[in-house]
Formats: sequence, C-alpha cells, structure tokens
Amino acid sequence: MHKKIEGPTWLSGYVINNRLFGRKTKLLVKIGDIDFYVLGGYSNELLSKIHKLLKQGIVVNPSNVRDQVVYIAAKLNSNLRLNELLKDIQSEICTIVDADAASILIYEEDHLKFLVTVGKVSGKIESIPVPMESIAGTIFKESKALIFNDLEKNPVHFKGVDKAAKFKTENIVGAPIWVENQKIGVIEVLNKKGGFTEEDAKIVDLFAKIIGRKLLSTWNYERFSSNFKKLLLAIATAIDKRDNYTHTHSQNVSMYSVEIGRKLGISQELLEKLEFSAILHDVGKIGIPDSILLKPGKLTDEEYQIIKNHTIYGAEILSQIKYVDKEILSGALEHHERLDGSGYPYGKKNGEISLFGRIIGIVDVYDALSTKRSYKEAWTKEKVFEIIKQDVEKGKFDLELYNYLVEIVNDMEG
Repeated sequence: MHKKIEGPTWLSGYVINNRLFGRKTKLLVKIGDIDFYVLGGYSNELLSKIHKLLKQGIVVNPSNVRDQVVYIAAKLNSNLRLNELLKDIQSEICTIVDADAASILIYEEDHLKFLVTVGKVSGKIESIPVPMESIAGTIFKESKALIFNDLEKNPVHFKGVDKAAKFKTENIVGAPIWVENQKIGVIEVLNKKGGFTEEDAKIVDLFAKIIGRKLLSTWNYERFSSNFKKLLLAIATAIDKRDNYTHTHSQNVSMYSVEIGRKLGISQELLEKLEFSAILHDVGKIGIPDSILLKPGKLTDEEYQIIKNHTIYGAEILSQIKYVDKEILSGALEHHERLDGSGYPYGKKNGEISLFGRIIGIVDVYDALSTKRSYKEAWTKEKVFEIIKQDVEKGKFDLELYNYLVEIVNDMEG
C-alpha cells in the first residue's frame, strides 16, 4: 500500500502517468513529467519537493475544494477596497474552476448592472444593462446556482454583451448573491472547456456566499470611511481658512501624499490611513492663538516655539478619536521633523521618523511654498522644486520621495 500525505491548500491536482489526481485549474505548473494544477500563492520550492515524493511512489492528496475556498477567502480578507476585493475574488474563481471570465451583476429595479468584471470581457461591458430575460436574470429569479452549457440553443441568452465585448460566451455557471436576507445580484463564471460541472456550481455558490458577506462588511466600512473622511475634511478646511491658507491645503497635501504612497506600493489599508493622516496633519493649529497664527510679520522666537507646538497639540487631539491609530497620528506629530534632525518637535532623525511623517512633511512644504499666502505670492513649481531639492541635498528629505513628488505634480499639473 502506498504511503499517503496531505498536500498544501493551494495544490488542486496533478497529472502523473496520464492519470489525474484531484482537479484541474487554470494555473498549470510543469515540473519534469508531472503537471501540477495550483492556485495563486503556491510555492515552487514545495512543488519540487512534492515532485520528488511522487517519483518515490508516495501519494500526495490534493486539497479539497471547500478548504481551497476558505484559503482564498482568508488570503483576501485584508483587502478593503470593494472593486479590488471583488476582482481578486473573481480572478481566484476563474483559476479554481478553469474558466475564462467572471462578472458580478447587481440588481437595479428592472435589470442587472455589471459591478465588476475580470478576464477577457473586463472593461468592455460594464455600461451595458442586462435584462431580466437573460441567463443572469434567470439565475437571479430562480434563486439558486445554475449551469448553462449549451448557450447556442438557449433563447434566453442575452447576446448584447457578447457583441459589445467581441467575445463568444460558450457556457455559464452562476449563483445569486445575498446580503443578509436580501438578494442583491448574481455572479456569473464564463467559458470552461468541456463545460461546467455540478462541482463547479457548488464552488461558485460558495463564493457567492463569501461575496455577500464581503459586500456587507465592505459597504459598511466604506460608508463609514466616506462619512468619516467628510467630517475630517470639514475640520481641516476650517483650520486652513483660519490660517489664511487656501481652503484646499489639507486636501492638496492628502492628494499628493496618497499618490506618493501608491508609487511606494504600500497597501490599500495604509493608503487609507495616510489619507486620513494627511487631511488632519495641521489639526493642532486649533490650539494656536490667532494673534500668533495670523500675525502678518515675522514671529518672535517665543511665538515660533508656540507655533511649533501645533504638532504636539495635533497628536493629542487625534489620540482622543476612537478610529485614529498610531500610524495616522504620526503624520500630525512628525510632518515637521527632518532626516538630519533639524526639525521639530523632537528633532528626530532618519529611521526615527515614520513613513507618514516623511511623506506628509515633503508634500506640506511643496504646497505651502506653491500657495499664495497673506504675506507672499505663490511660487512657481520649478522654484519650489529647486528649494526642496536643496533640502534633499542637505539631508532633510528623502530623494526617493522628492523624485516621486516631482513626477506626480508634473503629471497632475502639466
């Protein structure tokens, strides 16, 4: 009797000696004379070890589908942006059932509307309303997972989507999506060579349930996020106006900071925090007296020390807000710190300064110098870049952040 061991969750199946163990997926990795069918996130090193075990006559059991769906759901759990989350889920569905494309459609009174698409139809069909007298409409009305393997003979198939996408739909498996007790849409998976199976229908139905939960939690999060952001922006705008800035200062700093964050490749969750942090970076100016904050002339040393306290005041204020964590708080506290230790409030250096503090700090200088104030005209971006570049050479700012800032401003402002 052959020894058997359990394979990793991402191993769906393999073909050895012309015999299939497990099931095929869209992602094929060939090692020697063995074809491995895997999910995203697989390990080449571990596959090589599995290959050796199989050649020794040891049977490696592929993972079952339910475990794989749980694995995919857990892997995607940290993604907060709805569209990106759904695209990731759909891509994984296409991989696991070996299909060409997938779509999520949302019900709107008398038709279905594409919410997200992936695969060969993506970007071509999103604006097309899908009638209820269609495959998707049938799945929605029947309230269960359905397979349609011969669309040529099915009069219900809506060909308007195929025409727009220049794509021929051969077969479809789909399932309704529920949010709590409300049926809100449909997921369709398209074009599998040889047609879809009942097992595929169960997989898609399971994913539909996951999508329903994700939609509920993400919609709730994004609704909170949007309202929270509006509140923060209203506070920041009031502060900007009080300080004689253009009322868009905090918005500008936030916009450029987030774009730099994207260039750096930070996660979506951190981008959201960076946006909040940048919007509120000057919130501590609430605690600065008007006689100092609005003084048109040069500040005395004592007044300048008071102005510098706005970073500490800001951190104290933000620490009282329930949803503000250490990362968001760091932008308000550290955006006047400099890498060479010449900044304030604590004279931090290099790695002591958070990423948010470094990003918001350089953007804050750019917007302050390029904006008209009561005591100065706006400077040209070229002059501002020259000044900041000098500070980079003095060791005050990151060269990488400076280069990204220049690139982003030139792209946005021309």
